[in-house]
Amino acid sequence: MLKISGKIINPDKPDAIKGYAETIKNIVSRGYRVVVVVGGGPYARSYISCSRSIGLNQAQSDMLGIEVSRLNALLLTYTIGKDVYLPIPRNIEEVENAWSTSKIIVLGGLQPGQSTAAVAAIVAEILGIKKILYATDVEGIYDRDPKIYRDAKKLDIVSVDELSKILSQRFEAGGYELIDPLAISIIRRSCIDVIVFDGINPHNVYRALEGAIGTKVKPC
Repeated sequence: MLKISGKIINPDKPDAIKGYAETIKNIVSRGYRVVVVVGGGPYARSYISCSRSIGLNQAQSDMLGIEVSRLNALLLTYTIGKDVYLPIPRNIEEVENAWSTSKIIVLGGLQPGQSTAAVAAIVAEILGIKKILYATDVEGIYDRDPKIYRDAKKLDIVSVDELSKILSQRFEAGGYELIDPLAISIIRRSCIDVIVFDGINPHNVYRALEGAIGTKVKPC
């Protein structure tokens, strides 16, 4: 399972999209089966901000963000080419149908109230995937927000219980950061290995697969 932030895969980052497409195809050629979940990123947040300003509710705001994540996923899907399942799965049943074809699966969000981090964990659990790589725009998990605190320290290994204490979440559309509580609970109960790493460079996926970079989350 590869979860890619919408800060990395979006219309402003064509080189990143092409780089990830090649990386994913290369990983598949090595014998891996791959499922990719793409976030909504800054475009989703723009739509969500607009929706709030005109008085839409949280579920409606979430749906706008989900549709943006699906567009990001479709960008990556078309770039990868013929080996990806189409159409983009929009619910768990469609994910399971896609999995049965042995093709690469790329999707965005599924339903209101779930971050794409949670979607990645849910899909991994259902499909029996035991490793999630979270490609984000920071080098891993820190003891506090590195974008605010200059003395924040990157952690090489962290337990899910420690992670719950470190990450403060905002439970609203577009407000999720890294791994939200729902994702953490699924990772814990299904004992899924997780690596959170800097995915700005698509080639870092290879290093993350080897456990050479990022933060490893100990699920159990």
